[in-house]
Amino acid sequence: MTDVNAALIASIRASATPPPVASRAIAMVQIAMFDAVNAASGSRYRAYGYGGGSVSGVSPSAAAYAAGYDMLAKLFPARAGVLIGQRDLQIGALGLGATTASASLGLGGSIASSFYAARAADGASTAQLPYVFGSGPGAFVSTVSSGANPLLPGWGEVSPFVLASGSQFRLAAPPALGSAAFVAAYEQVRTTGCATCGTVEQQEIARFWADGGGTLTPPGHWVQIASGILASRSLSLMEEARVMAVVGASVADAAISAWDNKYSYTLWRPVTAINGCTLQSCGVEGEPGWKPLLTTPNFPSYASGHSTFSGAAAGALASFFGDDVSFCVQPDAAVALQERCFGSFSAAAAEAGISRIYGGIHYGFDNLPALAAGDAIGRYTYARAFAPVPEPGTWALLLSGAAMLGMALRRRRDRRALA
Repeated sequence: MTDVNAALIASIRASATPPPVASRAIAMVQIAMFDAVNAASGSRYRAYGYGGGSVSGVSPSAAAYAAGYDMLAKLFPARAGVLIGQRDLQIGALGLGATTASASLGLGGSIASSFYAARAADGASTAQLPYVFGSGPGAFVSTVSSGANPLLPGWGEVSPFVLASGSQFRLAAPPALGSAAFVAAYEQVRTTGCATCGTVEQQEIARFWADGGGTLTPPGHWVQIASGILASRSLSLMEEARVMAVVGASVADAAISAWDNKYSYTLWRPVTAINGCTLQSCGVEGEPGWKPLLTTPNFPSYASGHSTFSGAAAGALASFFGDDVSFCVQPDAAVALQERCFGSFSAAAAEAGISRIYGGIHYGFDNLPALAAGDAIGRYTYARAFAPVPEPGTWALLLSGAAMLGMALRRRRDRRALA
């Protein structure tokens, strides 16, 4: 799986894939591999999209390679030749017989094709809708000089992978302009997130987690983190596939949830507010000419996508391993910074979240509620999908227990009726 995930991150980088689109690709690759490994390993877990039974005579590793690389080739067609070549090289290195290799390739490839087709009408292809900007204090306006339309206004309507809807974890409205909470958050980003303010460490944190265009992206950074965690542990291929499927679905649904919030509330970015606020309109004076440390993305501020992605991945990983796991994170290949180390998944997520305030592109209230919502998404995904199938004996015990409980309740009702 490590090789497929490396190819996934390389494809995201090479195509400068936006974070929501990257998160969808991550989920589709991980889920296809999960279903393939599960089918080849006795179907001990609830399949996600695969409707067949267990398949004998196949290699779980080869089936995973076939599903992962075939899905990547469909999602990144410009790289299909390279990706299929990598698939064949990896399967060939397993030393399988021709019959087993062919059967494994067929299983993984068919799972990838079916799942890709099933997501074809999920709304992703039509999410770049025309957009009419608002006006006046608080309204989001384009953050690029050309006034171009913002990124993916319809992504909140994309069909989730596990959530019931993109609005399932919708946040309460952000603080009103002029409120104490708004003014405090405004001052925090104004004084720590500009191009010439903030400590050296704050600026390094902002750049470390920036993950802008042409990088591995915020959800891709968590694929890298999760892959590193798996490499440090002795898990079976099936267990690894399950972890990555939960992480993948979590970050994908985090994107849908974050974009639902963004285009439901359409709040202006700090750069617009700080340059345009007045005491009358915002409860605080603006600072014309203020510039953020990082380039402001062209989509609304509330809530933070970074925070939602990070909270979701951290919540998913903590569901498997507990939160108190020490690990180090590498920056994107294009960033000349040292690795950063953490004592928990939540600590890494918290730093990724606050990095956007240090970068001058989010308010504090964009961050903490989004971290909490993301954590809830990750834990919800862990609880609702990719779970083990109960053994037959377990089902018998559950049914027996339910019958005994029903009998006890009936006896209690009968005694009350006779009293």
